[in-house]
Amino acid sequence: MLPRNVEHAVERVTQFQDIFDQIIFMCGHVNADGSLPDQWPVEERRELTQRLGEMGVSTLNDYAGRWEGQFEEVAKSPDSMRRLIDNMVAECEETGADGVDVDLEHLPPEAQFPYTDLVAGLSQELHKRNKMVSVCTYSPLSAYRRDWGPAFWNPYALAPYVDHLRPMVYDQFCPPSPQPGPTSTAPWGGDCMEALLTQAPPHKIVMGLPTYSVDWDMADPQKSRQVYDYQWIAEREKESSIGRSWISYWEVGLIRYTDEEGHPHLLYVSDAKSTKGHLVTVDSHDLAGVCFWVLLGDDPAIWEAVRDHFRRW
Repeated sequence: MLPRNVEHAVERVTQFQDIFDQIIFMCGHVNADGSLPDQWPVEERRELTQRLGEMGVSTLNDYAGRWEGQFEEVAKSPDSMRRLIDNMVAECEETGADGVDVDLEHLPPEAQFPYTDLVAGLSQELHKRNKMVSVCTYSPLSAYRRDWGPAFWNPYALAPYVDHLRPMVYDQFCPPSPQPGPTSTAPWGGDCMEALLTQAPPHKIVMGLPTYSVDWDMADPQKSRQVYDYQWIAEREKESSIGRSWISYWEVGLIRYTDEEGHPHLLYVSDAKSTKGHLVTVDSHDLAGVCFWVLLGDDPAIWEAVRDHFRRW
């Protein structure tokens, strides 16, 4: 959940209350001195936590961050690291949240030890208070390590400390990459989970899936973008001479259309049908569950698919 779309998110949770059990508040980037972002006031999150709690939905405060100018500075100073942990724990209690989600991304390999120290310290303090800690992770496939180098997160080291690992099974193809393709495919997602299961137990893995799609401008790649608007996608489907086709191997939808400038587009769609392919992976590996990015322009048919899948017994 983002600060700007609170009412939409609450509407979705109310509509599908039987399948939502946790909402994550995206609070922003941590600061170099160990202080926390202030873009979403504590008071607002406390009220929202109470509101969601009345519906039986727990909440986590999520903190993002990059390396340069942020976590790099924290990692240099034990005092800043301690301050960051203490601030996260204190804000968790102030908001009434059920825990913290760590979403530091694009850190270099040398960040592995301070990053693990952060998660370990948080785990110790939050578990004392009966709170939980989760972390967002990338694809664990060896091909990614080959192409991008070693990751800063190590599932072997993190698993003992966290309640949940949240592998982000999206951005498989992501603008401005020169290679067009879907944001997530079922075969790739299955491979990612199989690899992660060699490093962490299934009861700690919550598979992260997209509610958004990706639109590739084949004439001007710089205009390619992620799409967070299922109604806009439906309009493009109407304009297309072939509608929404289905790519069986990838288990994802595709809409071909031409824009007002005459540019051909490939719009790969994350929808209810593509989500079902991923849910099979969740079941087949007996994972802890599934989570989604993001409650913004999301298609209610996705939530219907999730409901139907987990209610089928």
